[in-house]
Amino acid sequence: FTGFVVWLTWTQKRMLINSHNESLQTLADDKALLVNTFLEFQKEKLLTIASMNVFKEAVKYPNDPAKIAIAKNRINELKSIIPEISILTNEGIVLTGEIDLSEIKVNGLSYFDLKEKGIIMRYYYCEHRKKDFYVVAGPVYDSIGKNKVIGIIAFDIELNKISALMKESFDKGTSDEVYLIDEKGLLLSASKYIGNGDKKGILVQKVKSEVAEECLEDLEKYKKDGTIEEHEEDVLRYTNYMGDEVFGAHAYVPAIMGCVIAEESTNEVLGIFDIKSY
Repeated sequence: FTGFVVWLTWTQKRMLINSHNESLQTLADDKALLVNTFLEFQKEKLLTIASMNVFKEAVKYPNDPAKIAIAKNRINELKSIIPEISILTNEGIVLTGEIDLSEIKVNGLSYFDLKEKGIIMRYYYCEHRKKDFYVVAGPVYDSIGKNKVIGIIAFDIELNKISALMKESFDKGTSDEVYLIDEKGLLLSASKYIGNGDKKGILVQKVKSEVAEECLEDLEKYKKDGTIEEHEEDVLRYTNYMGDEVFGAHAYVPAIMGCVIAEESTNEVLGIFDIKSY
């Protein structure tokens, strides 16, 4: 009878853990898909505005006040859809807008040092606006010489919009914690652990844990042409970057080669069971 009770308890615990792990992995997958879709849509918006003749004319004739004025008017018209649009020359001179791309680094290089200028998405802190942003920037091509880059167009996304996506459809009564890290483990979204959920820690806190290391290793191993090859993902039990014992799942955000990590306290999951016995 004692053996049966032990077996039954172990079985129930195993089923409970498996159920929570599946839910945690689903949460990580859903959030990663949500964030990746949002970021990919920003790239589509950039391609759309980069193709507009009004901006092509402005960067092609940067000394023509009339063309710059027309570009500014179009930027104001788009403000409700795409805020903070900036247009720049190839040398980085801002014709209109607030973005200084000379501060934005891609793999350690200034955006203007890159031989091939594709679309970039990079986070930065804007000193005079006192906010964290993603910048989305890309080339403006000549209408005639299709491969000739004649200027640059960019816009900002407030980084706290990513935090808002992390919190969407969230059960506030759970201990779940979901956050986004970049390819180096840097925290890119608000955390319940830091500053009671405010933005303190974003672009400052580096996440070091088993699940973060595994996710970043998998990104390097399985990335292919802006996507991640399908492979097995494990929900791990470990001590997170705040020293709490948790179950953790990870999922990928190929748009920035980052990871979404979803965690839940082992105490919350196992409840009445003696968690040390597992």
